[in-house]
Amino acid sequence: MMQLIMKDCKPTLRMEKFEALLRSVVDNHWKRYEILTQYNNWLLGFRGEESVMFYLDLVSNEDYRIYHDIRLPLGKYFFQIDILVICPRFILVIEVKNRSKDWHFAKLLNQVTIDGKRTKNPILQAKVQSIKLKRWLAEHHFTDIPILYLFVNSNEKSKIHIDYDHKYSRSVCNSEQLIEKIEQIEKQYRSEIVEEKELRKMNRLLLAKNTPDNPDLLQHFKLTSEDLKTGVHCHDTKCSSAVMRYHAGTWACPVCKMKSKTAHHQKIYDYFLLIKPSITNAEARKLLQIKSRKIIHKLITAMNLPCTGKFKGRVYHQPTTK
Repeated sequence: MMQLIMKDCKPTLRMEKFEALLRSVVDNHWKRYEILTQYNNWLLGFRGEESVMFYLDLVSNEDYRIYHDIRLPLGKYFFQIDILVICPRFILVIEVKNRSKDWHFAKLLNQVTIDGKRTKNPILQAKVQSIKLKRWLAEHHFTDIPILYLFVNSNEKSKIHIDYDHKYSRSVCNSEQLIEKIEQIEKQYRSEIVEEKELRKMNRLLLAKNTPDNPDLLQHFKLTSEDLKTGVHCHDTKCSSAVMRYHAGTWACPVCKMKSKTAHHQKIYDYFLLIKPSITNAEARKLLQIKSRKIIHKLITAMNLPCTGKFKGRVYHQPTTK
């Protein structure tokens, strides 16, 4: 069988929130650069994971189940796995890094340096995640199955420096070596340990228990709603995010003259991501800078958002999917 992508590689909720914040924070805010820098770091990591998933798409002749960005509860905390590969014979935990500098793995204390500066050992990170996954599976009474771990360097510009006799030399590779690594593992683990029925049960539980990281970015950057723009802004950067005007059912940009009937949708969705997962008519009037309760009711009702309450007490809720 060909591999099965059980959880595809898609931008995370955290990244969606960063993008919403960059759209919403006032243009000249002194923290914009910090926000953009952190977003770019997360985006770089995602691009690396995306490239590794590309190589996994080439894997064939094995019943693999592949998951991108799984985050599971264990005790009071959560653990996150970049890429998880499951088959009847073994499980593989993959930690992906996308950095342009060379990696140096020292035998002494298993220390790792980049440009002479110590950084977290990604092999040990993958090992820790594999230990936590083993505990998680045991708690849910699954058959004990070998759990392997691997650090994959996804950046073609960086090199890995590790001695052949290093304890963890077999637990690291570049992304283009990934298929070869998996083939080596296949030769070592030939016996099927977990039956298909149990694999399906494991898949259902993994997807049900997956809990995406949902950070409060306003709190993280010490911002308030006062630091965010109100009104609906033109998406054309040439207009310098000019505030659009609403008239006769249409939003219009006073600079480029672009018109739209749904320009407010993104503003509402960004509010859900950054402020709270619900909005009232009064809150929407302030957000969109429209004084008319009737117009706001018409605009939000047309979005078909879930709602509770009646009349002035009506509350509109964030949809499960946009």
